Amino acid sequence: MKYFLVIEVAYSNQGIFISQQKYITDLLAETQKIWCSPLSTPMDPNHKLCKAETKSAIASKMYQRLVRKLIYLVAHTWPNITHSISVTSQFRHELKESHLQVAYRILHYFKGSLQKGNTIQKRWKTNS
Repeated sequence: MKYFLVIEVAYSNQGIFISQQKYITDLLAETQKIWCSPLSTPMDPNHKLCKAETKSAIASKMYQRLVRKLIYLVAHTWPNITHSISVTSQFRHELKESHLQVAYRILHYFKGSLQKGNTIQKRWKTNS
């Protein structure tokens, strides 16, 4: 098995390495962020999102689809940014420009983290 449910699987002597590099690359291409600048953090810790901002003409269906894809991504190989995705999902039905910018910032973070993934360590059996 090399690719299953948008998860890439690579085997080595150390164990199994799983990543979603192709899924992230496809998501960046879909959102036209393939050439974006990479960022080292998924969210500015001082940025506060709220509902008070005036509504803007943002395609809510596009935003909802993007958030669903981010949630799927986090569920499997990126649990360390669950908080950032949770914040974006709170505003799926009252979308503002600033909310979309936070979701895009997460994509910039993924751009800088394409090579990351999780290694499942191989358990060595010993003969006793």
